Amino acid sequence: MVPGHGGEWMTRRDKVPASEEMRQGFGFEEMEPPERARAWFEALFTRYPFTAEACHEFRALRLEVGDLSREWGGGFWWGDRGLVTVRGCQDEAALHELAHAFWHTRREQPGVAAAFLDAVVRLSEERSPRYARAATLAGHYVHGIPSQPDPNSPTGFWRGMLVEGNDWEMFAGLASGVMGNMRLLPPYVRRFYQGLFEGAEES
Repeated sequence: MVPGHGGEWMTRRDKVPASEEMRQGFGFEEMEPPERARAWFEALFTRYPFTAEACHEFRALRLEVGDLSREWGGGFWWGDRGLVTVRGCQDEAALHELAHAFWHTRREQPGVAAAFLDAVVRLSEERSPRYARAATLAGHYVHGIPSQPDPNSPTGFWRGMLVEGNDWEMFAGLASGVMGNMRLLPPYVRRFYQGLFEGAEES
């Protein structure tokens, strides 16, 4: 049975005390045992087109899950601790946080973050129907969402991520937004995901 998709442990209630990060991030007092969490991530690696390189990298991290019986979203990448935590068994949340982990040091290479931001701006103007989902996300990241109130914004609405130069959330958001399917990203964006997902090297 596939862990997190109707497998045996979906109804198992034996847990272990939550880590400091799990308590801090989600307020949990208990979490899934490490071996069960890691087995769930291993199954995730087979469901999506992660490269062998990325899987090898992720296996060296701490991987924690709050509750595999709940398809909750939400997660954190604790970069200073080499830790990915997810609240439940939602694949999208796990892809998002793993993308953060992958991008963590790569974005620090000279010019990489700025080049990615430029690519996202170009994506926001993309008109090919093939890339419509990603273009819509990029449009939100670049221009914000006027219908989404934000009392902390000078405009009164969420201004997006470009205004803050937030390449890391854009990178993770696009990764989970297309669920690792590189055919849904144009080549000028896809190239930044080389090493993370299969197909990113295709032009």
